[in-house]
Amino acid sequence: MSESKIITDALGSDPMTLEENAGFGGKYLIAALDKAVDMQTSVIEGYVNWLRKQNPKANPAEIQVLIDKHFMRLATGSGAGVGVAAAVPGIGFVTGALAVGAESLVFLDAAAFYTMASAHLRGIDINHSERRRALVLVVLLGASGTAIVDATVGDISKPSKVPGIAISRLRVGNLVEVNSRLLKFGLNRIGKQFRKAWIGKILPLGIGAVMGTLANRKMAKKTIGNAYDSLGPVPSSF
Repeated sequence: MSESKIITDALGSDPMTLEENAGFGGKYLIAALDKAVDMQTSVIEGYVNWLRKQNPKANPAEIQVLIDKHFMRLATGSGAGVGVAAAVPGIGFVTGALAVGAESLVFLDAAAFYTMASAHLRGIDINHSERRRALVLVVLLGASGTAIVDATVGDISKPSKVPGIAISRLRVGNLVEVNSRLLKFGLNRIGKQFRKAWIGKILPLGIGAVMGTLANRKMAKKTIGNAYDSLGPVPSSF
C-alpha cells in the first residue's frame, strides 16, 4: 500500500465510531491499548531494572535482547497453548475460537508491554497516556505507522528523527490527532493479521499447535523488527 493511500485511509477518524465498528481483532487491540495506558510506569521501570540487576555487566543492547527473548517466549508459548486446546477432543470449533480470541488479547498485551519496556530502555517518555498509545500503535503498524506520523509531524526520514523520538516531543493535542489516525488504520490492518493467524490455530489433529506457534512467532518477530525501526537504536551505555 502506498504512503498516500495509508494517509488518506487514516484521515477523518472519529475514535468513538472506530471503537463501535471494530471487528475481529479490533476490540482486542483497543483493550490492549487501554491496558498499556493504565499500566503503572513503575512496573515497566521495575522490569527493566530487574533485568539490569540480574545482568550487571550487560549494556543496553544486551538488555534489549533479553527483552526480545522474553517477548518471543511469551508469544510462541501462548500460541502453541491455544493450538493444543483447540485440538482436544470435544472442545469444539466454538470453544477453540474463543480460546484464540483470548490468546490474541494476551499477545497484544505482551506486545504493548514489550513496546513500553523497549521505549523506556531508550529514554523515551512513556508517562503520558496518549504517548503510550502512539508508541504501541506505531510499533504494531511498522512502516505504515511511520507514514502516518510523518504526515502529521513532518519529515522523519532522517535517522535522528525516528517515530518514537518524534512522538516523545509532540504536544498532547497533536498526539490525540496522531492516535486517531493510527487507530483507524490499525483496526483494519491488525484485524486482518489476526484473522489469518486464527484460521491456522483452530486446525484439528495437533496441526493447530504448530500453526499457533508459527503464526505467533512470525507476528512477534515482526513486532520486534518494528520496535527497532520505530523506537531507534538503544544507547551505547547506561
